[in-house]
Amino acid sequence: MLFETRYFWAIFRSKDQRAIRELKAIYDRADTAYISSISIYEVYKQTIESEEMQVADVRVTTMENEFDVVDVDAEIAEEGARISHRLRIPMADSLIMATAKRLRVSCVTDDPHFTEVKRAWTRTKEPESE
Repeated sequence: MLFETRYFWAIFRSKDQRAIRELKAIYDRADTAYISSISIYEVYKQTIESEEMQVADVRVTTMENEFDVVDVDAEIAEEGARISHRLRIPMADSLIMATAKRLRVSCVTDDPHFTEVKRAWTRTKEPESE
């Protein structure tokens, strides 16, 4: 499974312990847990905008240690551009979606933009396993 940025925000910012347990259970069920380097960027940037840089360092280090990081290469960039053009969605979302397509895995997100890959979690329904 590829874990998208919104998954991390739900884990890092939620006060709902039940929701956090459910989200962590998705990670526990994953055969392989991937993240896009784009999510590293987004979490780091958004954290330093609202909290201390040390918090961003800890969050990103944890992500890098717990997940297999997939960098954006030319193939992912080209597919991301096609997705962004077709769906009129932001660059980051299209690159993450292209990464999930390349890996042929579902994407753990509640973002409604993610229409071209199977979503493994939304806030409106129970999490699914891959």
